[in-house]
Amino acid sequence: MDEIQQHIFTAYRKLTPASGAYFERARQSLAGGTTGNLRFFPPYPFYETGGRGARVTDLDGNEYIDCFLCNGPLLLGHNHPGVIAAIAEHSETGPLVVNPPIIAEAAELVQETVPCAERVRFLNSGTEAVIMAVRYARAFTGKNGIVKFYGHYHGQDDQFLTGLGPTAEPFGAGIPDGITANTIHARHGDFAALEKTIDEHRDIAAVLLDPAMHAGGLWGSSKEYLQSVREVTARRNIVLIFDEVITGFRLSLGGGQSCYGVTPDLATLGKAVAAGEKLAAVAGKEEIMRVVDPLAAAGTPRVFQSGTANDSTAAIAASIGAINAYRNLDADDQYGHLFDIGERLAQGIRQAFRAHDVPCHVNQLGPMLQIFLSAEKPTFENYIGLDPEVLSLFFLALINEGVILTLPTSGHIYLSFAHTHEDIDEIIEKVNLVLNKYDFSSLI
Repeated sequence: MDEIQQHIFTAYRKLTPASGAYFERARQSLAGGTTGNLRFFPPYPFYETGGRGARVTDLDGNEYIDCFLCNGPLLLGHNHPGVIAAIAEHSETGPLVVNPPIIAEAAELVQETVPCAERVRFLNSGTEAVIMAVRYARAFTGKNGIVKFYGHYHGQDDQFLTGLGPTAEPFGAGIPDGITANTIHARHGDFAALEKTIDEHRDIAAVLLDPAMHAGGLWGSSKEYLQSVREVTARRNIVLIFDEVITGFRLSLGGGQSCYGVTPDLATLGKAVAAGEKLAAVAGKEEIMRVVDPLAAAGTPRVFQSGTANDSTAAIAASIGAINAYRNLDADDQYGHLFDIGERLAQGIRQAFRAHDVPCHVNQLGPMLQIFLSAEKPTFENYIGLDPEVLSLFFLALINEGVILTLPTSGHIYLSFAHTHEDIDEIIEKVNLVLNKYDFSSLI
């Protein structure tokens, strides 16, 4: 391990000296030299200066095929002309005004594309959207409990930053024990267990899930399971919330709910909704969303929800440009292209590792992939505890060859509408090149 790591680190330092120097400067002001834990990786992170389409450039002038896409928002690729034009069209409005007239246009586009979206509220982040969707559900039902599945990530709120693995353990320090008193953990995909959980807890306001089970390894969901969850929650007057911060606009124009053909009561949107600008949304049934309507009838529970930058001009404009672009791409059957290149990349990676006698499993759901270096039976429980060190080295070695398949600290691989079949061929070629250079089979 040490020898291979030394070679890869040495090559990286030679490739990115300007980023190395900038990191030393940045860590004197930024905690850890970055604005988030995933952005740091050993021996130091690179710093990107710009991108276009499926390519991005770093501080040293190196160009990479980008399959991290800032952790997913750039479903249209970097600097999509429709998004940039939409922002420019409203630039004279200024960064922030109260109730800009474009907000209804943006909300109408969400209504027209997302099946559950009878009403919409915009927010700043996926974390905020989840917090508010849960608050709406609690107000609407008068109950407190929230079912959260193991392996599902729902943002930074303390009450849900637990159970990312197969136990209810918090993810990191600083989360008080009592904060999760109303969080009820369950195993995704096991409907009998979920039904038992619902029977045992009479105070459940909502069932919250990510249709992709992305954080737990991209295990996805079955249509049959989601239909069963939909039926039992409707029967028990429990609000069903799809966290579509990742799957929204990505698995189809209407997100995971369109892809699986199951409509939740509420959905959270983020990442792709504004193609990189800071925007999120809660979308859902009018009768539930009424809890934030000041004109709702007397007796309606009143939820307070507001935010200074919820109607940021650039973000709202970007969402209009992005959703219109998704609609045009859908009309041109380009979602089929997304799934095709996802399958092509997954198959190429599997074949490359097999040819080099490295045990490898690849989960692929549309334009999203995740790699596991293991010969064990592929399950969430078997793979969630795998040591990521070897795979992190592999990702860094690919960066040295001009491919950001993902950040070494992440593991999440995303493709965009901007990626071409030629890009996929080049990535597979570089995967084979790295596996030829380094004997990863000796590290497993």
